[in-house]
Amino acid sequence: MLRLILAVILGPLVGLVVLGAVDGAANTIFPPPPGVNLTDPAAIRAATAVLPVGAQVGQVLAWLLGPLAGAWSANLIAGRRALAGRIVSGLFLAFAAWTVATTAYPMGTRVGLAIAVLIAALAADRASGRPRT
Repeated sequence: MLRLILAVILGPLVGLVVLGAVDGAANTIFPPPPGVNLTDPAAIRAATAVLPVGAQVGQVLAWLLGPLAGAWSANLIAGRRALAGRIVSGLFLAFAAWTVATTAYPMGTRVGLAIAVLIAALAADRASGRPRT
């Protein structure tokens, strides 16, 4: 039980670190337009509405690799119990829904984020969710 609790705490942290690293790399390659006030939510919404395709792909890739790393590591920490990864995947799905609701991503990116999190959840479950015999 302790391993499951530890996995549900550490899994999202691992996933957020990976998501942040990939997102940061995408933002470095495709920086926001000059003059955008990154402390103003309205300016951020306006900038995300006109993201180039490469930046949108970077966002979707971040939302694929982050939840995958989080759920996979949670499964391994919990002793290959699928429940830990499923809980972490559910947390990331809720976080993705909140992100989509509060930003102005184009519709393709919104759909891509949701699909990426679901693919990551399934892949982590298949890769490390069940003990091998």
